[in-house]
Amino acid sequence: MASHEQQDLVTRLERLERENRRLKQAGVLAVLLCCSAFLMGQVKTGQVKTGQVKPRTVRPVEAEQFVLKDIEGKKRAELLMEAGGPGLVLYDHEGNRIGRFGGVGEGNGAGLSLQGPGGSRVSLIFRQDGPHLLLFDTNGKFRTELGASAKGPYLFFNDPKEKGPRIALIIENDAPQLQISDQEGFTAVLGSNSLVSTKTKEVQRTTAASLLLFGKEREIIWRTP
Repeated sequence: MASHEQQDLVTRLERLERENRRLKQAGVLAVLLCCSAFLMGQVKTGQVKTGQVKPRTVRPVEAEQFVLKDIEGKKRAELLMEAGGPGLVLYDHEGNRIGRFGGVGEGNGAGLSLQGPGGSRVSLIFRQDGPHLLLFDTNGKFRTELGASAKGPYLFFNDPKEKGPRIALIIENDAPQLQISDQEGFTAVLGSNSLVSTKTKEVQRTTAASLLLFGKEREIIWRTP
């Protein structure tokens, strides 16, 4: 009886040893798999850093209009295509347009416009002929313009009826001129001016020290020298 129990004990010990060997082998295999996965991840990271693997392509978001709203759901900014080109438009809390930056003149330039209450506005525009600064009064009337064209800089002050400049300071082709006009059509010109003879059709250029007075029909009523 004792011999039988000893044999049974030996059999159990042998089975436990076999199971221990299997567990050790499985543990070693698991460690090897983890190390392999880690090394493969490092290789892929290195390939991305050295440019061997192409980065993920980012697809652009395309639309004709983007609207930005505040916490109350009111439109406060808008990115859209307009007649003059792309523009970023800003709105106040009441929905009034207060500013714009974008293309002007059918895509031939760029401009920045800031608007106040009652139609007042200041606009900075850049076109192919040069930059222009435009000022509008509280009634939305175009009153002042400052610019620099290819011929030279200029400054205009317009009347409230927008019938043309009442005061104009111009430097055209290095020739300075100050022009003052009233509502009746009389004009005084100080500085260089081009005069065409009615008889010979010759063009005479006056100096910067000249003063000419014109009537309603643009006829010279007085001049010096």
